[in-house]
Amino acid sequence: MKKYLSMTIALVAIITMGSASAIVFETSSLSIEKSLLLRETLDGGCGGHGCHNNSNMTEITGVLVVHNGTNFKIGTTRLNFGCYNYINTTISPYDFDGDGTIETIFNELLGLVGTNITVEGYLRCQNTRLTVFYINGLPYREPCYSRR
Repeated sequence: MKKYLSMTIALVAIITMGSASAIVFETSSLSIEKSLLLRETLDGGCGGHGCHNNSNMTEITGVLVVHNGTNFKIGTTRLNFGCYNYINTTISPYDFDGDGTIETIFNELLGLVGTNITVEGYLRCQNTRLTVFYINGLPYREPCYSRR
């Protein structure tokens, strides 16, 4: 992003009264970079775009605990199921907690708290966060292939 900002400043300095289309083009490049930065932040930070191939997943097994009321962990690894608004309003694809009722994702996860579960996904942020794609062998969400 610094590269584009420097190029934009240099372009404006050289062509102070020049073509507006050149300045708009450079600004649009900045917008693209900002959207990538925003997407990385929404995907849990630490870089990446949340898309991977499904050949390098990590499996973690342990007791699911709730942290700060809305975040879930196994041991010291924070599990990323998506933002709170999403998991609290979206109906789960499966009855993960096995109580006979398919509920919101958040309530399915709450039903698993205190039990031993296995999750599969991608470790990020120096192996402190796992973006979850499978819960107890059932697909939670589909991994996608990297656009890089």
